[in-house]
Amino acid sequence: MSPLPSWRGELVHGLAGRGDVRWAVADLRGVVEEARVRHDLSPVAAAALGRALGGAALLMFLSTRAWARLVLEVRGDGPLGTVVAEIDDAGNLRGFVGNPRVETAAGEGLGIAAAIGRGVLKVRRESPRWGSFESQVELVTGEIGLDLAHYLEQSEQTRSAVLLGVLACPEGVAAAGGMLVELLPDAREEAIAPLERNLRALEGVSRRLEQGGLPALAEAVLAGLDHDELGRQPLRFGCRCHRDELLGKLRLLPPGDRDELVAASGEIVAECAFCGQLYRFAATELAPG
Repeated sequence: MSPLPSWRGELVHGLAGRGDVRWAVADLRGVVEEARVRHDLSPVAAAALGRALGGAALLMFLSTRAWARLVLEVRGDGPLGTVVAEIDDAGNLRGFVGNPRVETAAGEGLGIAAAIGRGVLKVRRESPRWGSFESQVELVTGEIGLDLAHYLEQSEQTRSAVLLGVLACPEGVAAAGGMLVELLPDAREEAIAPLERNLRALEGVSRRLEQGGLPALAEAVLAGLDHDELGRQPLRFGCRCHRDELLGKLRLLPPGDRDELVAASGEIVAECAFCGQLYRFAATELAPG
């Protein structure tokens, strides 16, 4: 499936506090809504996947290296199962949830931490130049944002705050995105103090995005600090699955397995886990060329 033609979100990054703070802020409402519709996600599943997609985007474009692809995986023992988010260097995002229809009891809110449970968070970065690097940490909260901050401290020795939010409801996604702020080495107290004060006072990441978009969230977190924008990156839901590639993999199956798959209907119907696209293959297509 080719990437969708219209951009659905944006990420902005820059410096603050006279160069002591790196920051990035992302709006992914359209991306997460696209994922919700494609995968028929319940509100809690949409919120979990939206947070993972937001975290992947922020990690990707606040990195000091130009990676080709980043994969964020949250694997817990809760009813959601695995949550996977992937982004490439062009801003194409995709992802999936192990159990997309998880519901929470009435009156309990989204319950993301309980739905994820205990487990691990993995980040894999890939580049033709530097190869592939993967590291992981144990989940400390299941809220994803706090777990990503823990990951950055443990794996990359950086002091960071990761703010992620999704305002999801049965009718759709009203807001989604987040912000990552990172203290650079030897950051001065005059940059740290106002940042910490702002983070303590911040309420409702998704509400800020819903009411004022990226500027509202960035201004709330960076209030009292000079801040400069260094770049913007459009974001969209886009999957790199392809019919010919999938057909090649099916042709590698043992003949007996292929025959079993097509026995009932005379064809194989395969679904991409990342985007929900269905591909149909007739029995005559499956014989190796």
